[in-house]
Amino acid sequence: MERVWLHCRRNGLEYQITMKYQSAIEVKKNLSTKEEVAFIDIREAAPYGRGHPFFVSHVPYSILESRIGLYVPCYQTPIIILGSDDIISKKAAAHLEGMGYKDIILLEGGIQAWSQAGYAVYEGISAPSKSFGEVVEHELGTVSITAEELKARLDGGDDDFLLVDGRTPEEFHRMTIPGSTSCPNAELSLRYAAMLVHSDQDIIVNCAGRTRSLIGAQTLNLLGLPNKVYALENGTMGWKLAGFELEYGATRSYPIDININIINDAKKKADALIIQYKLEVISIDTVKLWRKDKFNTTFSFDIRTSEEYELGHVEGFRHTPGGQLIQATDQWFATRGGKIVVFDNHHIRAVMSVIWLKGMGHDAYILDGTTATETISYKEVEINTSDINFIDATEIVKSKASIIDIRSSLDYRKGHIDGSIWSIRPMLNTLDIDGDVIIIASDLLTATYVLKDLAISGQISLSKPNDWKAAGLKVVATPDCPTDAQSIDFQFHTHERHSGNMDHAREYLRWETGLMNQMDEQEISTLKPLKP
Repeated sequence: MERVWLHCRRNGLEYQITMKYQSAIEVKKNLSTKEEVAFIDIREAAPYGRGHPFFVSHVPYSILESRIGLYVPCYQTPIIILGSDDIISKKAAAHLEGMGYKDIILLEGGIQAWSQAGYAVYEGISAPSKSFGEVVEHELGTVSITAEELKARLDGGDDDFLLVDGRTPEEFHRMTIPGSTSCPNAELSLRYAAMLVHSDQDIIVNCAGRTRSLIGAQTLNLLGLPNKVYALENGTMGWKLAGFELEYGATRSYPIDININIINDAKKKADALIIQYKLEVISIDTVKLWRKDKFNTTFSFDIRTSEEYELGHVEGFRHTPGGQLIQATDQWFATRGGKIVVFDNHHIRAVMSVIWLKGMGHDAYILDGTTATETISYKEVEINTSDINFIDATEIVKSKASIIDIRSSLDYRKGHIDGSIWSIRPMLNTLDIDGDVIIIASDLLTATYVLKDLAISGQISLSKPNDWKAAGLKVVATPDCPTDAQSIDFQFHTHERHSGNMDHAREYLRWETGLMNQMDEQEISTLKPLKP
């Protein structure tokens, strides 16, 4: 393990921290132990999407400090950093050390060293969850129906089935299969019965691609239903590729209020599944005891609907709605080997989530809702603005300061103040700025991080193009600036797959169905769907 010294400055004082490096081989071994470890990719969306290790979680440097506490809450957990270059990795390590993290390791040589060691890199996002969907289909025999078969049933007058979209309501509203009803995967086990016209209807689950169709269908299969249950093969993309039209702007949704008999039946089923799958139910006192452990991690997730969560939730439980915890585990937590506690007052949704989490190799538990009597109301996080220097559009007109626009690269292309420079936090060292600066931002956090790295006390503006025009500022569009190569904040990989680009849709489905072939023994050994 190589050690180098990095000089840093904090509160006007210079100090040193030790940089620790590990080779790709050493990191790979660390990921196989049962000890807690967090593997973090701090590169921005574009390089991350082009290729990353299987077990890494994406926490881009641009928002590192605001996100890391959610992904790695324990300061004792070793954090392995995969960065875009050594300078940015060292800066990230210095910031994490300043926050109190005790064991920070840099992957020596970055993604190139990882590939050179013979390890696979994965395009896109959420490779573990997407791969798990493919493994579930293979191991548990999930039955699919093709777009052509579904269309033939519809054209033949057979509409005696329930078609549900297992994605989030927002995704459903953007586009879905005609006649489908929104019911996110986490809600299926509780609400399917209230959606059936009669008890023996077939049930078809769709998503945009494959994963949530497969997990949603198999969730219903694990309930032991007499119904025939199908996953729509390749989801909305498969439907569009077959030449059929999608529906846009749909508002059909699952029933909010559920009959008490359905709730009681769901609780009975949950109790049976707990026994069948040997799941552990723990009390809130146990959770509180685990949280006091400063050397081990406990993640707490509330998977109910946003309406339920906002009415009141158990303190410390983070909202992860609609099955997204299973769909994108790497976007909710990073610490491998930590405990995961899931809450649902009706139990069945938590039971299903824990079955899937354990199948992905995680140490997961169900919170006994009867012991969780202390609830708090939903509250937005407040940002302290007392030390921030704000400037509005009318004041920008009079200013001689350099303007740095750190909004998304795509927003900058659409319209920005003439003469402003687009940048993002990891690219600041490429700027040649003298004197005062004005930061144009979409949110306060990223703006304050930029000023921190610039080591200046510039002004921040959250104004928008309409404000600039009203103030008399010249607003210009530059469709090709920044270039795609410079736009490291945006993942271009198959990004038009939902917008009618059939080549992107085919490429995405090729990627998803090919995930299992990329996985090595270490990776695939963690994905073992539970069987009763």
